[in-house]
Amino acid sequence: MIGNTEFQGKQKVIGLLNELQIGIGDISKVTGVSTRQLRYWEKKGYIQSLKTKTSQTRKYRLAEVYRVLMIKMYLDEGYNLAKAVEKANTTHKQLALLRKFEKLIASVEVTDQENEYGRINLQSTDKKQKVTGVLDESGSYFEVEDK
Repeated sequence: MIGNTEFQGKQKVIGLLNELQIGIGDISKVTGVSTRQLRYWEKKGYIQSLKTKTSQTRKYRLAEVYRVLMIKMYLDEGYNLAKAVEKANTTHKQLALLRKFEKLIASVEVTDQENEYGRINLQSTDKKQKVTGVLDESGSYFEVEDK
């Protein structure tokens, strides 16, 4: 079971990953989006490179790589560039909202690794209830217990 302290440690690792800087050529190789296209997207304001004084090579944070992958995914699904960017921005905002909920997680317990079942214990902001999200053979549901 992952407790709150261990979970917060994992969040710090994620924070460090977000500090990674990736060159435009590497992003192109990983995503399949040409460097020319990436420069165009940046010119249009769809993605942002880091402003560096020492290097002329464009560098991007990991979050921008995810944005490029989302835009490409929507383009591959048949959306035009403007709509793909719009959908990627919506997805980005949804994920940001989900990350805010991560702070409420007190612990995560895997109860069945083979079937990927488990329990997520949430911290109640008012401390009056214990809320647990459960995923098991019955499906997914919440257990709410008054303290």
